[in-house]
Amino acid sequence: MSKTVSVMEERKEFLARVLPSLEPAEVEELQRISLPVHYDEGELIAQEGSYAAGVYIVQSGLVSIGKYASKGWEKRMLRFLAIGEMFGLEAVFLKREPINVQFAKALVESTLLFFERSNILAFSKGHPRMFADLCRWLSREVIMLEFKLTRAAVESTDRNLALLLIALAHKYGEKDKAGIVLDLPISRQTIAEMLGVSIETLMRVLKRFRERNLITTSQSLITIVDMDNLKERARTTPFYLSIIEETL
Repeated sequence: MSKTVSVMEERKEFLARVLPSLEPAEVEELQRISLPVHYDEGELIAQEGSYAAGVYIVQSGLVSIGKYASKGWEKRMLRFLAIGEMFGLEAVFLKREPINVQFAKALVESTLLFFERSNILAFSKGHPRMFADLCRWLSREVIMLEFKLTRAAVESTDRNLALLLIALAHKYGEKDKAGIVLDLPISRQTIAEMLGVSIETLMRVLKRFRERNLITTSQSLITIVDMDNLKERARTTPFYLSIIEETL
């Protein structure tokens, strides 16, 4: 099998996991209108206020979604997209000028599948089964948005870090004899931004987690050594936990 064929098969398998309601022939057609795009760490994918060209699905890496404050230079991180998550749907399916309402930036080296606006609209009209998967994804996003709004207002940084580590472990963790290893090349400053706290606050919480034998740290590595107690630290219901494990 040639390298090109192998890459195509890998892309089809990925799309079949992201959109499981589609039939194999539909996945094949969707794969043909997809364009893989690669971004280096820190590179801007979409600018707030610019033309929204289409829909992106994260195939590898980690992407931040945010907005600029009224001052124009201050940025606020809203959410983070892991593998299998997407953005750009609102600009495609809302019947108004296709403008990016947020910016998107690669936190680490990332590959995304891009679907041009007119192509994905034409595909959706001919293959309405796709909307079952999009509705499922958007429903999960609404649940998590409500949860995050409440969490940000009333919950401790300890709990929020526990929830974030659980989500990262589900998407990026690798099991070894020491525990679940997170080897994401993201800085502590980025993690602090993900939590909406200062770097000093994050370092204090990481220290508490180490002292309680929940994690170990070494440079960019974070190893979760006691997932059960970390989940207890998160103090959330099994329903929300199942959503959190799939969502950042």
